[in-house]
Amino acid sequence: MSKKDKIDKKIKNHYENKLYARIKRGIKHDFEEILRGYIIKISNDFILVKEESDFQFVGYHIIPRNTIKGIRFNDNDKYYDFINKSEHKGSEFEIDQDSNVDLTSWETIFSSLKKKNISIISECEKFKDRLFCIGPIVSISKKAVYLEYFNAQGIIDSEPVEHKFKWITKITYNDNYSKTFSKYKRKKE
Repeated sequence: MSKKDKIDKKIKNHYENKLYARIKRGIKHDFEEILRGYIIKISNDFILVKEESDFQFVGYHIIPRNTIKGIRFNDNDKYYDFINKSEHKGSEFEIDQDSNVDLTSWETIFSSLKKKNISIISECEKFKDRLFCIGPIVSISKKAVYLEYFNAQGIIDSEPVEHKFKWITKITYNDNYSKTFSKYKRKKE
């Protein structure tokens, strides 16, 4: 069995059994990240993870499956799973209004998120290209998403910022950072 097949099998197992997942992500010689939480939804190309930190759910991430390098479920992770399931209702591990996103393609993902009328974070984590875009979705084309980007002072750019699908390695939404910061965005004076 190839490494990809093993990872696909683990993704399916964690999704179907609602198991806590410690997901190692990255692109060889480029970036690496550990993401912890529950795989709430899957498609052929993407997974949607409900992130967990200190036994609290802190937002959602949509990541391309090709960036997943491994999923761990050792004795430590099993105990985290036990604690999370003791602290949260079973419905917390299922698809709900927030996690109901069409994961068929980048276009369907952004169309689903646009309907939610929220700010999102779109990232390219590759070291040489590092991009971070935050804001509500303005429009979607066949190759890119356009965000009403606001900077670290909350100032909205005069034109929507283009983030090409081929650059994107992670989408984050309904997290504390984007929900809180978006309340304080403003137009340049």
